[in-house]
Amino acid sequence: MCTREMTLGEEIINLTKRGIDVPTVERMYRKYIDLDEKGKSEGCYAIDLGPLFPTFDIGDTVRYCRADVEATLNLFRDTVHNPYSILPADIKVGDKMMVPLGKLGNFTATVQKVTNNKVLFIFDDYVAKRPMNEDGGNAGGYSQSDLKKWIDSELYNMFPAVLKQRMTGLSIPTLGEICGWADKWDRDHIEADGDEQLPLMKQRRNRVAYYKNDCEFGWLRNATKKEFSSASFAFVGADGITTSGSASDSFGVRPEFWLVR
Repeated sequence: MCTREMTLGEEIINLTKRGIDVPTVERMYRKYIDLDEKGKSEGCYAIDLGPLFPTFDIGDTVRYCRADVEATLNLFRDTVHNPYSILPADIKVGDKMMVPLGKLGNFTATVQKVTNNKVLFIFDDYVAKRPMNEDGGNAGGYSQSDLKKWIDSELYNMFPAVLKQRMTGLSIPTLGEICGWADKWDRDHIEADGDEQLPLMKQRRNRVAYYKNDCEFGWLRNATKKEFSSASFAFVGADGITTSGSASDSFGVRPEFWLVR
């Protein structure tokens, strides 16, 4: 037996009640809705969202994840100046966006930097816990790590297609971006990255992140200098301070990415 849920079309139409202009709603409806005729004939309202949203088979009912749809539709709120843009024209540091990551869940990401053609986002929390390298070493640094391979493949594929089309530089933050280089221990022990501390990260509370509601340690992109350790990478502690740990430890993964405007 099929269960009738509100169709995505109905939900999009209801966005007009929340202040989204009618032309935008019509454009979204035409572009992203394709009701499955077979499902309709059987009394079901199955929705084919293509690669944009994940769908879930539950018994003989195909349903969309309403939270994922809601989160992603929020990207389309300002298309007056550029109908193909997924970012508001007046986007600024501190603005937040909900990002659905499939089976990992829904997470917020905050704007950290805005340039003429790109916007840098960093997730507010850790989306997973993983080792940097299964073998415990740091040869090749982050660029040749197991964690980067996972981020470039599995994690990337969890992002909605509407983001992947404009996303570049999916990674994790550097020590410079999160903590800056004022600390002498960091300069002496950690490989430099040339990045300045991001403005929001000057507040310790923004350097601290959680995984499943528990304050966690989180990897940074920097390996330790070879004279001190050939098995460690930098990470941010639960106190927002930098230290280093064995590459085989499982620490938090806090993605960062750029969106082209």
